[in-house]
Amino acid sequence: MRWNATSNSITEARWPYKWKSPFAIATNTPAFETYGLEFMLNRANVMREKWQLDIPQPLTLDNVYYAVCPTSHGIEGHLMTKDRRFHWVFDRNVLCSFEDREYFAPSFRYHDDESARLAKIKSKITAKEAETIARNSLHKLFGLTEKQLHWKRAVEVNQYKFEESDGKVYPLPMFNVEWKYEGPVQYAAENLESIPLYMEISGITTNVAKYEHPEYLSLKSPIPRPPIPTNYFQMLGLPTNYLETLPERKRMLWGFASADEHPFAKHKFREVNLPAPNAAIGMKLYGAEDLQIYY
Repeated sequence: MRWNATSNSITEARWPYKWKSPFAIATNTPAFETYGLEFMLNRANVMREKWQLDIPQPLTLDNVYYAVCPTSHGIEGHLMTKDRRFHWVFDRNVLCSFEDREYFAPSFRYHDDESARLAKIKSKITAKEAETIARNSLHKLFGLTEKQLHWKRAVEVNQYKFEESDGKVYPLPMFNVEWKYEGPVQYAAENLESIPLYMEISGITTNVAKYEHPEYLSLKSPIPRPPIPTNYFQMLGLPTNYLETLPERKRMLWGFASADEHPFAKHKFREVNLPAPNAAIGMKLYGAEDLQIYY
C-alpha cells in the first residue's frame, strides 16, 4: 500500500480520471475546494476509524485522490486511496457509498477465473456473523438503532455462490445484507422493493466491502444530514440569493419547488425528494409543486 507519498499538493491529489457532474452550479474556487476536501476527508476518516478499515494512517492529501464539485444541495465528489483500493462517494453533503474494491462483489462477479479462485477459500465467518458485523457497522456509523431509523429489525442475508462448468455450486466468502423499511412494502420500481441500506461483508477481511445508502435522498430520514455552510455560495463567488436568480424550471430540475423553504432563498424554496441522478431516465415537469420521475 502506497502511504508514503511526499507531496502535499492539491494538484497532485486531484482525481486521475475525467469527471464532471452535470449538476455542478459553478467552477470550483480555492475556498470551496478546501472546504469540500476537508469535508470528505473528515467523514472518510470517521468511517475508517469506526469500522477499523485496513488503512494504517489517517487519510490526507498524501494518500488519496479526490474530486469535488458544488451542487445546489451541497457537495458531490469522490475520494479514493492512491492504491485505488478504497473509494468513497459523496452526494448532497452525505457520504452515500463506500467500496473496498479489492474484495467487493464486482471484483469477482462475471469473472469466472476470480470466482473459481475464491471458491477455494473458506469464509472466516458464517452468514449470522456477517449479519452481526453489518449491524454493528451500521450502529457505529450512525449511532442509531433500526427502531430509531424506522427499519425492520430483521435483515436479509445472502451468501454469494459460484456454479462451475460441471454444474457444482460452491459458496463464496462474501455476503450481502439488506435492511427493509417498517410497515407496508415500499417499491422503488415495479416488483423491486426499496431498501434504505445495503452492505457487502467479506468473509476474507471480515469487514464491510461495500456500503450503499439510498436513504440519504429522503428528507424524512432520521439520519442527520450535515448542514451546508451559510457562506456556501459566497465561497463560490455567487450571490447569496443565487437560487432566486434561476429560472423555475431549473430549480425544479435540481429538486426545488417554489413557495416553501430552502436555507438560502429569500423567497423560500422547498427541496423535494429525487432519485440518484443516474437512476432517472426521464423527467416530466408539471406545476411548481409537482415533480414526477419515470424509470
